[in-house]
Amino acid sequence: MDEKSNDRIRVMKIVNRSQYNDEAIDQVDMSDLDLSFSDLSEVMARRIMAKRVVLRASSLMRAAFHDCDFELADFRSCNLEEINMADCRFGEADFSKANMKYAKINISSCFETRFDEVDFSHGELVGTILNHATFRHANLSGIDAEQADCTGTDFSGANLTDGKFEKAHLENVNLSEVDARNANFTEADFIGAILLNGDFTEADFTGAKLDNVVWTGANVEGAKFDENVKEQVLKMI
Repeated sequence: MDEKSNDRIRVMKIVNRSQYNDEAIDQVDMSDLDLSFSDLSEVMARRIMAKRVVLRASSLMRAAFHDCDFELADFRSCNLEEINMADCRFGEADFSKANMKYAKINISSCFETRFDEVDFSHGELVGTILNHATFRHANLSGIDAEQADCTGTDFSGANLTDGKFEKAHLENVNLSEVDARNANFTEADFIGAILLNGDFTEADFTGAKLDNVVWTGANVEGAKFDENVKEQVLKMI
């Protein structure tokens, strides 16, 4: 049995003991391990080092992670429903097609992280840095992303209905062909954003910064803007 296999067995024994005793895991290194198809549901962990860990198709339902490093980790097709992650690092990690309903990734760093085609409905990204992340064709219905930094993020084709983006940084963001009906963008910064062919029916842009925004083909029927702003927007559609 090779060293990696031994390390996987060692880590899974720690995980299983944590699940059985309802105890938190602290300062375990699982970097570079292949833990695909594993059951880590309801695990509680802090200060985990998990760079490049492969968790593809694993279950982490209702797990909790605090101050952990998942840089370049593979979460593709995982079940992350109701997971709670805070103060974690996910640079260039891949969550594509994961189930993230009611998941929380708050006050964390997600530089260039992939969330393409995830179901992140009714989740939380409060205060999280998502610079140049991708959420292409993701379901973010009911998401709470208040004060999130989404500079340069790609949301093209995503469902943002009823999403909360108050005071979010959305500079140079790609919101092409999104469904953002009833979304709350109050006081958000949209400078340089692309809203091409997006549906923003009944969305709230009150107090938002809208300089150099591309509105071509966007639907803003019933949307709220500061006084005299909507007239200017309609001229650019």
